[in-house]
Amino acid sequence: MLCLAGLMASSVQAQLQRIVVQGSGAPQVFTDIHAALAAAQANDKLYFSGGTFISSTPIVINMPLHFIGAGINPDSTDVTSTTELRTTTGNITLTTAASGSTFTGIVFDAASGLQYGTSDGDDDPTGVLFQRCRTMCAFYFTQDQFSTSSTTFDECIINGTLNGGVGGEGNTTSATFTRCIFANIAGNGVIGSVGNLFVDHCVFIDEQICHNSEGAVIQNSICTSTTAPVYQSNNTTFRNCLFSGDEYTGNSTGEVVINCQLNVPSGSLFVNEADNVFQFTDDLHLAPGSGGVGGASDGTDIGLYGSSSPYKPGGVPYNPHFRVANIVAATNPNGELPVNIRVAAQPN
Repeated sequence: MLCLAGLMASSVQAQLQRIVVQGSGAPQVFTDIHAALAAAQANDKLYFSGGTFISSTPIVINMPLHFIGAGINPDSTDVTSTTELRTTTGNITLTTAASGSTFTGIVFDAASGLQYGTSDGDDDPTGVLFQRCRTMCAFYFTQDQFSTSSTTFDECIINGTLNGGVGGEGNTTSATFTRCIFANIAGNGVIGSVGNLFVDHCVFIDEQICHNSEGAVIQNSICTSTTAPVYQSNNTTFRNCLFSGDEYTGNSTGEVVINCQLNVPSGSLFVNEADNVFQFTDDLHLAPGSGGVGGASDGTDIGLYGSSSPYKPGGVPYNPHFRVANIVAATNPNGELPVNIRVAAQPN
């Protein structure tokens, strides 16, 4: 808590981004992502202030680390601003040795995308978690097309395509998406060629769900695209979903459909989402009478606000949420710097 308050105070007063590396030793403060990574030890936590951290070279993460940002939603980070990690050249890369890494409250926008591996031999990180993050770039789960990587995305906003390598029965990548928003993505199909794909309580705003992903399981989710939500993905299971289109799959066979609805007008689904383009001001709670209220397989609502842990409004990370930060420009006659910072503890 002390390191977070110090990070917050310096960020507001001097408008300089800070990264606090905290682990077994004393906390260390950096302004450069590469310096912070060089100092970090396995399983350390890296706390990022609000602001945009820009690297002119690729970023490589080659040990399990835990990145914690200030958040991704401008409406809930007006004190700190959002945290963004960006490269102007190259990827943000996780190697196999980065298995178990976690990321929360960060916007990712790498020039060449997020990438697993720098070569065929180190592209298999497992147990990687992105929670309440936003991806503005493409994400590649493999270097050699046959990675055994596994990734979970929870309460994330996906604005870039996700590629698991080759399609069909030989694919071994795994990806799980829970309570995520997929929107505003260029190209056809969001998730491509993931061998073990599980989608639960997600919303796809005018986006196809997946292609070339054999045996995908899609449940308790909403897709407002009027084309087939799944393409060229045999043996897909659909359970308790709402679709605006008039078919479940294209160029696919063997689908299993349980308690799903087609031809649901997109304008009748949500409290406030009028144009099939995601904005942070959208309210993706289900509209009364949408057909999805209480309609999920677990008895909760279909979409983001169902399940035992609904989508958290504002996408606020689990670290303390800064609501007020008043820091005067100079010390008083007693040599004191008056600071008024108000935070709210986060239950999850």
